Amino acid sequence: MPNLQILPECYADTALVSQFVKDRQRVVHIFGIPNVAKEMQQAATRDDKSIRIGFVDNDKRVPPYLLTFNTVFEQDKVLLKRNEQTNQHLIVIDKAIESFLLWNTRQVELNVADYGFIHDVKAFGKALKTSSIGSSANYLRLLTDLHMRRAPGFLTLERILNDLITIN
Repeated sequence: MPNLQILPECYADTALVSQFVKDRQRVVHIFGIPNVAKEMQQAATRDDKSIRIGFVDNDKRVPPYLLTFNTVFEQDKVLLKRNEQTNQHLIVIDKAIESFLLWNTRQVELNVADYGFIHDVKAFGKALKTSSIGSSANYLRLLTDLHMRRAPGFLTLERILNDLITIN
């Protein structure tokens, strides 16, 4: 098992994180924020030396374990949190993957309709919730174009992930 794992909560998040992490074994899809919190808490209680980085949306209902994380950095709709007792990290995108992506497309003047998606946040969110989104050519092209166009949230996320991977 790798000594560092990134735990995204949904398929769209997993594809997003995979844009920045070369070692795909480090990215482990976990379904839902409660399960991300559970995995991280279990790792902490079993004295697992592996580093866990949760990757979640800014949900209204936050599992109690994730409330033990303090914000250490916030920029471009990305928050980095840390639990000092466990040396675990949490990356939170605001508010959800769909609003994060729509905000970034506006920043670099891309139109999600050019990728086959509807600009309405609810409809876009529904399209991103499918289990096949990670293999969608249109979605992957959108992520690639946002990265290539240097969307601010993408640059911040890339920098955070690179920093965490490098120090661990």
